Amino acid sequence: MKSFQQLPDYRELRKLWKQQPIERPVPDLELTPDSWVERGAEVIGWWLARLEFWLSESGWLRAWLRLNLFLSITLTIAGVLLLPPVNRVLEELADSGKWLGSILTDLLRVVSAVPPVIVSLAVVYLLFIGFRRLKHFRTRRERGGNGFGDGYYQ
Repeated sequence: MKSFQQLPDYRELRKLWKQQPIERPVPDLELTPDSWVERGAEVIGWWLARLEFWLSESGWLRAWLRLNLFLSITLTIAGVLLLPPVNRVLEELADSGKWLGSILTDLLRVVSAVPPVIVSLAVVYLLFIGFRRLKHFRTRRERGGNGFGDGYYQ
């Protein structure tokens, strides 16, 4: 865990936030020969600047919008780049589950067609082989070997 000396300073976080006070909008009283579209855009821009100044003179609204825009763009890019491969992997896992179910169904159908006596003998034989291997493994461990690959078939 970080100590309090390693945590970022409040001033550094404020730089990241980029909150700066907004200057009061002042209308340009010089009339220039603009078209009605340009003049209308200038008036709408001035009213929006006044609204922004009225809502947040300190600039927190602009910083908040900037931060949220950055986060939404970052998450959108991550989603566009990561979701298709993740979707493909999940589809392949679902397909492999179907295939595994089909294989197990066929295997159980074959095993159920075999007479029970043969299945019982096979299980007993596998248990006997497993017991012998476990016993051999333990004796190797007791002699000081690791039990793996140190002359099992000698």
